[in-house]
Amino acid sequence: MIQTIGIVYILSLYLSIPGFIGKAGYNWLLGFIPFVNLYYLVLTLKIEPILLILVGILLIVFPERILIGTCIVMFLPFMIADCFETDLFYSFGCLILPFIFYCIFSW
Repeated sequence: MIQTIGIVYILSLYLSIPGFIGKAGYNWLLGFIPFVNLYYLVLTLKIEPILLILVGILLIVFPERILIGTCIVMFLPFMIADCFETDLFYSFGCLILPFIFYCIFSW
């Protein structure tokens, strides 16, 4: 059951990335290309490259990788909502029901 919820969460985020990229002012078609869409999402969220390197190293060497992944999944809706200047209610909605709120937000 937990794996199904995780798959739905990641799938809803991935399908709404073109909308996020389009709202940020980039070409929304770039959102369908893997790794390019993550690059533009990181540019939009203004995440520092040092932080990305640190998280990547921790994901390689840290035995409890699920803890780092859970932290990323927990903070990502708040970062997206802050970047696009929405309220706190909307970020909690993205955290609890991502398949609804991410799709609404990316339109």
